[in-house]
Amino acid sequence: MKKFVFTLQRLKEYREQSLDTEKGTLAELRAELRTMEAELEQILEELAKLNRDLTELYSRGTTALEIAVHKRYINNKQQELHMKRHQILMQNRKIEAQLQNVIEATKEVSKLERLEEHQLEDYKAAEQKETEMFIEEFVSNADWRKAHNSG
Repeated sequence: MKKFVFTLQRLKEYREQSLDTEKGTLAELRAELRTMEAELEQILEELAKLNRDLTELYSRGTTALEIAVHKRYINNKQQELHMKRHQILMQNRKIEAQLQNVIEATKEVSKLERLEEHQLEDYKAAEQKETEMFIEEFVSNADWRKAHNSG
């Protein structure tokens, strides 16, 4: 009997390659998210420092112009913070969508793996049957020769 070959091997390889691509994309999106989160932390630290500086300006006394400039800078940082949080929200949505793609690709590969296992089981059963038939034929031929040679 010839060697087992999965009939959908090329499709399985293609699906596995697609799965790897989807996982790679997911990893890239997660890396981008980590970068965004680090940027968010940096903005929060800058805002905390700016608020401490503003409190210090109030306590030591300064001009209204200097306070207004400082408050404007804080407002700009707060807008930057709001934008960064929105970017993170959008990135999380992209990640969730990509995660669904990975799940679907994994399901496709799993289906093909189960089909391959089923085909292999069928192959092994056919191989076993072929071996049994060969043995049966061999024994029957041996019995026939024995009967004809001794008679």
